[in-house]
Formats: sequence, structure tokens, C-alpha cells
Amino acid sequence: MSPTDTTLITLQKPIELDDTAAWSAYRRTRMAELSDMITLRNGAVVTMRAIQPDDVERLQQFHARLSPETIVMRFFRVTPVLYQRDAAQFTHLDYDNRMALVATVGAGDDERIIAVVRYERVTATEGELAFVVEDQWQGLGISTQLLARLLRYAQAHGFERMMAITMATNVRMRGVLAHAGYPFTAHYADGCLTVTLDIAHGAAPAR
Repeated sequence: MSPTDTTLITLQKPIELDDTAAWSAYRRTRMAELSDMITLRNGAVVTMRAIQPDDVERLQQFHARLSPETIVMRFFRVTPVLYQRDAAQFTHLDYDNRMALVATVGAGDDERIIAVVRYERVTATEGELAFVVEDQWQGLGISTQLLARLLRYAQAHGFERMMAITMATNVRMRGVLAHAGYPFTAHYADGCLTVTLDIAHGAAPAR
């Protein structure tokens, strides 16, 4: 698809939603039905659900628990604080052009986010992926399971390709993407690796 194709829809920046619009989108898309329990490699059971507009503080607390190394792997720079405005942008979604799943432990006031996987639509059929797992929960298969569910959701919403840009030294993220079960291509430039998953025709044996 060429840059001049008029069917392309390029999103310049996320549309900011207030609480009312975000909750309306959450209910309209029946996000509560996505909630499920997933079992990790160590036998622990955690909750998987769509991110919610009231997750602002939980997301800020999650970010504060991340190590500087994990933050850099996710944001490509040191950002020890996730400010209110940024957290609101990450949690107030339309669940179509922008979508995120989280893994949590605890319940009610004690619920804590321990992982996030998200996408943002870039064109009509392409999106950009990002995910991060709290340090003590890494290596247990959380991102693999969240990503699998998110990609199935993306397929149902018209996506054909999902791109992820990661630091070349981010071995875990590279491994998750390479074993996601879809054909992929990878391009290296300026210390970063761009991995593009072809999700148009369903999962295929990972390479």
C-alpha cells in the first residue's frame, strides 16, 4: 500500500477523551467481557482485563515500581514519573484505534497492575505495539499471553499488520514478538529493531 493510497488513515495523535467519553466507549465495546484469569509459568494466577478510565493512579503506581532499565526499554529514555496527563491518555481509550490490556493482582483498592500491552492504530490496517511487565513478574509468560489476546482483538478490528519498535538489546521483547505465532519481518537501524507481524490471515508457526 503506497503513501498516496487514499484508503490510508494516518492518526497524527491520540484523540483525548474525558471520563464520560472513555467510560461510554468502555461500555459500548463491552470491555468487561474480556476479563479472564491467566496462569503463569510459575503457577500463579492473575487477572487479564482491558484497561479502564479509572486506572490512572494504578498505572502511575505501576510505572513507579519499574526499574530504570525497564523504563528505558519501554520509553527509550529515563522517565521515573508517569504524570497525570500521560496516565490519563494511556487509560482513556476508544478500544478501536487505541486498545490496551493489563494483567493485575489483588482486588478492589488493593488491585495492582503488573503488566500492560497496547496498540495504537497508525493506518487503516496497521498498528504499533508496546508492552511492559513489572520487573519481578518478567519471564513468566505474561506478555506472551496478553499479546496473543490483543492480536486476536486487533484482527477482529481490521488490522493486518502490527509493528513494534524495540531497542536491539531488549532480548525478551524480541523473543516474545518472534514467537508470537505470526509471520514477521525485522529491520535494524540506529540501534533499534522494528519487528512487523503479519496478522492478516491468522496465527502461523513462529519463526
